[in-house]
Formats: sequence, C-alpha cells, structure tokens
Amino acid sequence: MEVQPGDPAATRRAAFIAVTPFRRVGLEPDAARTVAGFLEDVTLELARSPGIEVLAGRTSFALAEAELDPRRMHETYGVTHLVDGSIRPSGEGLQVGADLIEATTGRVVWTRRFQLPARPSPAAQEDVAAQLANQVCGKLNLGRLAQVRSRPVSSLEAYDCWLRGHEALRRSTPEDDEAARTLFERALSIDPTYARAYAGLSLSHFKRWNWRRATAREEADDRLSLEYAQRAEELDDHDPVVQLVLGRTHVYRRNFAQGRARLERALELSPNVADLLMQAAPLWAYLGEAEQAADMAAKAFRLNPLHDPWYPLCAAIAQFCARRLEEALELLARSPPNVVFEQHAVAAACLALLGREEEARGHVPKFLEEYRVSIAGGRDFDLAEAVRQALDSNPFRRAEDLALLVEGLTRAGLAATEPTTTPGAPAAETARLVRDGRLWEATFAGRTVHLPDMKGCRDLALLLAAPGERIHCMDLAGRTAESDAGAAMDRRARAACHKRIRDLQEQLAEAERDGDLARTERLGAELDGLIEQLSAAIGLGGRSRKLDDPAEKARTAVTWRIRNAVKKIGAAHPALGRHLELSVRTGAFCAYAPEHPVRWIT
Repeated sequence: MEVQPGDPAATRRAAFIAVTPFRRVGLEPDAARTVAGFLEDVTLELARSPGIEVLAGRTSFALAEAELDPRRMHETYGVTHLVDGSIRPSGEGLQVGADLIEATTGRVVWTRRFQLPARPSPAAQEDVAAQLANQVCGKLNLGRLAQVRSRPVSSLEAYDCWLRGHEALRRSTPEDDEAARTLFERALSIDPTYARAYAGLSLSHFKRWNWRRATAREEADDRLSLEYAQRAEELDDHDPVVQLVLGRTHVYRRNFAQGRARLERALELSPNVADLLMQAAPLWAYLGEAEQAADMAAKAFRLNPLHDPWYPLCAAIAQFCARRLEEALELLARSPPNVVFEQHAVAAACLALLGREEEARGHVPKFLEEYRVSIAGGRDFDLAEAVRQALDSNPFRRAEDLALLVEGLTRAGLAATEPTTTPGAPAAETARLVRDGRLWEATFAGRTVHLPDMKGCRDLALLLAAPGERIHCMDLAGRTAESDAGAAMDRRARAACHKRIRDLQEQLAEAERDGDLARTERLGAELDGLIEQLSAAIGLGGRSRKLDDPAEKARTAVTWRIRNAVKKIGAAHPALGRHLELSVRTGAFCAYAPEHPVRWIT
C-alpha cells in the first residue's frame, strides 16, 4: 500500500523514490530490452532497502516526460527523490549515468556512472542494479543525517531518531549509548508501533550486556536486549534490520539455531543490501560458516565501495575463521582503532599464529589499555580476566574456531586460565507430544498435561520431530490432511474454494481486531479445513507467493492454527507454552529451533 504524505507511517522512512525510464541514447532494440529489465531490477533493489519506499515501476515508467518533473512528482505522488539518468552504448557495453534528484528543489544531489555489459547475465545485471541502489541509499542516509544532527530531539521524526540513535551506538561510548536510548524512546513516543526503534533499544542493551560496562545491570541488560528484539519482531517480522538484531542477540546468547533462523530471514528479505550483508558476515562466521561469511563480506565491499569505516573489522572476523590470517590482519589494519575492545587481541593472535610473535606482543599493552578504559572502568584487573572477556565476546559455535583464537592469544602471551568460555551443549532433556485417541499428551519439564485434538498440535508434532528443519507451509497443510484427502477439485469447485477462503481471511482479521475469540475459533477452523482440501487437490510444495496463491492461503491457515495451539498449550502448561513460543517459527517455512536441545517423542 502506498504511503501518502502526512501518513504517520511516512515518519518511518528515509525517502520515497521514483525511478524514471532513463533517457536511452542510440540503443538497439535488444539493448532497449536489457535497459527495461535493468531498471526493474533497480526498482526492486531500492524497495528491498530498509527505510526506503519506491513508487511502483508500472506508474513511473508509464508517465510522460512532462509528468516526470521532480516538483510535479512530489505534488502528485509525495515522492521525495527521483533516480534519473541516461543509458547509452559505450565500447562493448552500456554506460549508465545515474542522478539522484531532490524532488522539492530539482537539485541533483548525487551522480555516478556504472558499466553494464551489452548482453548481461541476470546475475551481472542484478549486481550492477544492487550497486546503484546501495550507493543511492547510502547517499540518502548521509544527507538526511547531516540535516538532523543539529536539530533538537523534540523536532525529529521517527526515522530521524533511528538514524541518529544508530550513529550514536556506533561511537561506542557509555554516554553515546545513553543518548541513543533517548532517541529510540523519542521515536516510540512518535510511533509506538515502530519496530526498528525497539530494535535500537535492544542493540543499546546488548552492547552494555555483552561488554559488561555496568556489571550490576548485566542481568537486566541481557533480558532487555532479548525482550526488545522480540517485541520488534512481533511488530514487524518483515524488517530485515529487526531480523538481524534478533539474530545477533541469539548468536551472542549461544542460541545458535534461533540466531541462524533470524539471519537467514534477514538475508531472504534483503539479499543485496551491503550494510546488512557486512553486519551478518561475522555472525555467520561465528556460526561456523566461514567461507559463506567471507563471500558475504566480499559482496558487501563490491556493492558499496564507498563503505563506512567499520566494514573491514566485520570482514576480518570472517577471514580469521576462514584461516586466512594475512587477509584478516590487513583488514584489521584498515579498521578504526578500538571499535571493539578485543581488536588488538585478535590482531595479536593472527600475528602469533603466523609466527610473528614479537609483533604480536606489541599489541598486548594496547589490548590491556583498551580493556581497562572500556570494560574495567579504570579499576584494577588481572590478565586472565581480560582474556576471558575477549573470548566470551566472540561466540564461536565450533570448538575448533575458539581453539584457534585461544592458541593465537597464548602464543602472543595472553594465556587464559580457562581453555574456553563457550559452554558445552547441555544434555538434551526428553519430552513427549503424542496423540492418544482424541487427546494429545504433552510432557515437558517433568509435568504432563492432556489437550484436546487440534490440527495445530499435528503441525507441532511434525516440527518437533525434525528440529532445525524448515518445512514449507504447503507441506504441513497437506501432511496433516493426508488421511482426509479426497478427489481433486475441478476448476469451478476450486474457484468457489478460493472465494470462500478470501472471505474467511477478511472475517478472521475482523474478528481478531474485535477480540471475538469464539468467532475467531470458528472461522479459523473453517479456514483450516478449506486450506487442507485445496492443498490435497493441487499437490504439495512451495509456490510463488501471490495474493491468490494457495501457498499464501496455506501460510495464513498454518500460522493461525500453530499459534492457536501454542496459546492453548501455554494455558495448560505455561513452561511448555513459553518454550514453544521461543522455539517455533511460522511463515512460508515453519521450523522448530530450540535454544537448548530437547529429544521429543512424537
């Protein structure tokens, strides 16, 4: 849905962009078709960028030249910026000249040239489109940040507060962390449903918890970091920034399965946003996927050559885990000093592992001084404490990655008194979710309850039997209907089923808004049954998500019945309800990813 000027949701965005058809100079018909596809890719990549909204291409590409006047676009559609330019033959390819135009003034605020092959592969075309989109978004954010830095907090919009708060967090001082919290709280006073403001609060508490700046608050910061991130996801699970923040929180809490699920979701939502790729790269390395992490970092550098100074440090972690120590050292040397307190410790470990012990020891006093200032608050501490903290701040899932860092630190003269700070995997407890006639028996944490038969319990049993496995909603809808599957529907019956499902979805949304639980239950049960009939008639497997696609209807029904089952389980067995709330993800793909292993009998 297009956001109109003055709509409160407009305060959540950096810009509303229109991509013009571009001037096409001397192009052959084949090249003109390439240009049309390229501009569609540019529109798509801009729309994937957090905080950016884009006028639909079918609108902007259909407008006459006079209608594309920047001021007219602003008055007619509320557009804040245009991406305009020209494409012409150049050598054996095409030269793309792109301009970013401020709609209210007509002023060109950014311009770049890109080279596109004459007959690019889809991947090459997407890559150039992503480069253009990343640089446009970077310029927009830098320009807006420059405008709002000197303005009082009371005059800022929600997105401005997020932008300034995020900048404050990157300065990594206790004072800036407090300033960031003030800005995120201001954003929520403007828009209480702004998910990214909760994500910012989560980040601010995450930093204080992870770095132990205030040990008396450590437990509270740990809890608030997770709670704010979960609240952000409840408000908007389609924001890649929210998924990234929640993924980071889980990884650092050593909830690796849940962290991985959120990071995968962030990358599904924004696979070509350079900042997100680079922030995810070290987290992916901690999960044990070092080569993929290094590839993500390289892609981020390629898509955003005018990157922020923190990029090399994130990439260095990926290269360290990939055992490319020379590359890690080169990246650390390019990083600003003391972005994280253990920066010199990692450099010392790399040098020592390369046999350059004397150089490594030169980093030791720098590491200890940064620990004294940033973490210990000027108090006395011993060497073992500082080393343990450095190890604890790098949440490696694989023991061999942690062992590599321990070995490097030891050779550099930073020996820890304990070989590892990563806790071993706890023993898996045994639990049951078994169907007994018309009842389900659930045993968890030493307590057994009996529940009425619900299709959501059947879905849960399938997920619990395959922890970590992502199961498509169509498969769940079909598997639980296998015993009732009838003959395939003809076209007329299928059309009637589609219409009734649409009606039920609207009525169900209305009942949920009104808090009418009885009506919600009744409508949900009917919707559930229709989805199962449709799934059995058309077969299983993932389909593209269109408005009238069976996969979308299956997602709606499966999500509703799983959440409904978890709610009823929680009423009878609160501990099990909380466990399932935290561990079960719904959507196009559903999965059970517990924080600690549980051996389920189903």
